[in-house]
Amino acid sequence: MARTRADNYGEKHQLILDTAAEIFAAKGFASASINDISAATGMSKSALYHYHKSKEAILHAILATHVRDLLQAASDATEGVSDPEQRLLRFLEALLGIYATARAKHIVLLNQAALLPEPERREVRTLGRELVRFAIGVLKPLNPAIMGRAELRKPYAMMFYGMVNWTYTWYDAAGPIAPAQLAARMTELFLRGFPHCTAGVTRARNPARV
Repeated sequence: MARTRADNYGEKHQLILDTAAEIFAAKGFASASINDISAATGMSKSALYHYHKSKEAILHAILATHVRDLLQAASDATEGVSDPEQRLLRFLEALLGIYATARAKHIVLLNQAALLPEPERREVRTLGRELVRFAIGVLKPLNPAIMGRAELRKPYAMMFYGMVNWTYTWYDAAGPIAPAQLAARMTELFLRGFPHCTAGVTRARNPARV
């Protein structure tokens, strides 16, 4: 007879992923152990293995789920938004909103994805390319001449992500600038350039023109 899932299966699974992400981010994947995750979650090792067969499988689940969450949030935030500048703002709000609440997962994605076995690494890499394509789609209406050139699409998309992805090294969502405000400032910076950024921008439909 097949083993039935407990009513709190999803809740426990999320606890495993969230806890393991914090441990991997703090200790590094190679230095962390199943014992660490077991102690932090209060679950036995056999219970953990009921959800994932190995530490590598937990890492894969963390990263694949995190990138899919980013893609879904970006899609939901920009759906039905026709104004290109507003789409960029909504896209940034979606990314920073997740980064603010899933910092550990993002650290693991940027620094430890290469430790996955090759098939799982390819899957996460493929999902990452979808994020790049999404950024290209958002940026193209803002400058069709640049984004219409195949050799420039990825460099500009990666420059955009370079501005966003490493916020985990310095940004505190509980600090004086809320995620939505930071998204508005990044939008203005990317669209206008630093000389034309305004000190008072928080969240505007179209960032201030100077």
